[in-house]
Amino acid sequence: MRGHLSELIGEVDIKTEIFSFSNVKDAYYCALERRMDLFIVDIILDTRQPGDSSGLKFVENIRNVKHYGLTPVIFVTALEDTRLYTYEKLHCYSFIEKPFDPKELKRLVRQCLCYPAGRQEGKNLYFRQDGILLVVEQDDIVYIECVKHVIHIHTKKEDFLEISYIPLKKLMIDLDSPDMIQCSRSTIINKRFVYNIDFPNRIVQFKDGFGKAEIGSSFKKQMKEHFQ
Repeated sequence: MRGHLSELIGEVDIKTEIFSFSNVKDAYYCALERRMDLFIVDIILDTRQPGDSSGLKFVENIRNVKHYGLTPVIFVTALEDTRLYTYEKLHCYSFIEKPFDPKELKRLVRQCLCYPAGRQEGKNLYFRQDGILLVVEQDDIVYIECVKHVIHIHTKKEDFLEISYIPLKKLMIDLDSPDMIQCSRSTIINKRFVYNIDFPNRIVQFKDGFGKAEIGSSFKKQMKEHFQ
């Protein structure tokens, strides 16, 4: 069923990135680490448990995450007595009963994905470090640098967070913002905090004494394009 749903969503928009999970734990961690524009959830996630409704609990937890308060949720289920609860308490967008009409599902998905996502406002980044979930507000990041395979995240609060190595390419995907620019093989900067750029000496200076960063020789042209 998950494979079939993924195929149908891919037919709506081939550029859509789809994450499919068979358990709540992995789905929840993915939702925290990435940014979702739509959830499609079966109310019964564990058919081995009589009376299971863990899909409802999953959405309850998702609604407690600030930026998912109004993210569209489509429930896919054979149950008929949960409609009132899902609409009133969990603010679901729609309710598809099994067996569902593929055309109707695609129509609903298309509607949900057309809503303005507002993805950059208040976006948080989540990192797991030594069994602890760390949260960084993206708007607070001044720059990120990799030092000896350790990621240092410098924020406007004049502190920095050390996390285990993550490829900068993946970090750029997670940041997903035109304000975040990679200026060298080891550094990503937040354009909003840039005070001055010395292109001859390949140096970026940040506002309010937040320091400076070096521009890699192979990134100089790219940086000029961003700041012209």
